Amino acid sequence: MTTLLWLRDDLRTLDHEALTAAVAEVRGQDEGRGDVVALWIREEGAQDDDAGRLGPRPLGAAARWWYHRSLEALALRLEALGIPLVFARGDARRLVLEVAAGLDASVVRWSRRYAPRSRALDAQVKTLLGEAGREAHSHPGALLTEPWEVTTGAGGNYRVFTPFHRAAMDVPVGAVLPVPEALDGPSAETEQVLAALRGRGVLTDLDGLGLLDRDPEWWRDTVAEHWTPGEEAALDALDALEVALDGYGQSRDVPGDPASTSRLSPRLRSGELSPRTLWHAARHAAEQDVAAQDARAWTRQLYWREFCWSLAYHHADLETVPLRPEFGAFAYRPDEGLARAWRRGRTGLRLVDAGMRQLGETGWMHNRVRMATASLFCKNMLQPWQDGEAWFWDTLVDADEANNPVSWQWVAGSGADASPYFRIFNPETQAAKFDVDGRYVSRWVPEADEPLCGYPEPVVDLKASRQEALDAYADMKDAAGLS
Repeated sequence: MTTLLWLRDDLRTLDHEALTAAVAEVRGQDEGRGDVVALWIREEGAQDDDAGRLGPRPLGAAARWWYHRSLEALALRLEALGIPLVFARGDARRLVLEVAAGLDASVVRWSRRYAPRSRALDAQVKTLLGEAGREAHSHPGALLTEPWEVTTGAGGNYRVFTPFHRAAMDVPVGAVLPVPEALDGPSAETEQVLAALRGRGVLTDLDGLGLLDRDPEWWRDTVAEHWTPGEEAALDALDALEVALDGYGQSRDVPGDPASTSRLSPRLRSGELSPRTLWHAARHAAEQDVAAQDARAWTRQLYWREFCWSLAYHHADLETVPLRPEFGAFAYRPDEGLARAWRRGRTGLRLVDAGMRQLGETGWMHNRVRMATASLFCKNMLQPWQDGEAWFWDTLVDADEANNPVSWQWVAGSGADASPYFRIFNPETQAAKFDVDGRYVSRWVPEADEPLCGYPEPVVDLKASRQEALDAYADMKDAAGLS
């Protein structure tokens, strides 16, 4: 018996319910032996006549870089468990069925996905497998709570974070599953089938996925100097969580403090660590020397991610469609010159430029600075928030299909539980409050205080542009009859 394990955003062996079930399944065979084969697909080209694109949002360049290296590391960890990891590129509906048929896999298992287009594709795969006489099972593992477990009293989904958080914390969090014991390794027959599938072009190697293709105009190899993708590195980073949590409640908004954040977000995004593992790690830290309020403040960020995915479960196309429909008519003023200055960290506003340069070099930005840079882009500059979200999607190693658009909509005022539109982050005030000693700005914009270095003047007047944004908002409300 062979079980096919379809991996997606769950590049780990610890606390992996689908993997654990697959291994248990083949171990439990009464006759002979069984194999588990893991498959990762770069999904492309899946379309539906009614819904259009199916499957996950295509990975941005930074995430593609991360996934290539994380998959490379995962292949070694799975090999040690006696499980080959194979790769394919194209429409997952065809590829999962073809690989399962080649292996004569009786069961296909995967971790659940929650975005509507991904759910629709997975449902089609499940139906097609059933028609072919194969079982298909989905497993939890990407969230602490399933979206249908946290509902309002009326049975709907929450649109405000605080009551969602209270309700979600009432849902028990299960124990972390250990890494399964190793199998004997794939049989000669399985190896022959996989070789045949490669020969027919159904499977490819890791390089054949094309994940390292990138736009040379902006992507920098320096990101590799700041990150080591893979589950082993993720577990090493997890070991440092207790240090990161110490004083987190006060330091988390200080971008110049390298210990102000755990930097585990790309590990969550790729599934190198499960949210359940992180939840238990924070709880354990609170039982040691870390103050309970620091652990609670950090865990609250896990539940913000849950909230984002609850919204994504119920709303497709969050990266383009505002949750508040009236914002579809907001009078943005697209200006490529302004957008280019923002992307390159040349706005003349030091905190924003520091954040954008940190992003360009490392593929990551401190959350406090993300809010300030996003606010400047879509409010003071009046650039469409969708354009800023798309840039972050392409350049952040932790760009998440729910967190990224929901957070941009929060700043833009168009989302659920959105920041009030009049809350426009003043980057100079933010820098004075959260970068008091100037360490962060000096690190990323060293020329800002040197008059002969050609640092640009601000591209917008903060006071005047704030009023322009408020006027545009008032006009939108009048047009929608909301005044």
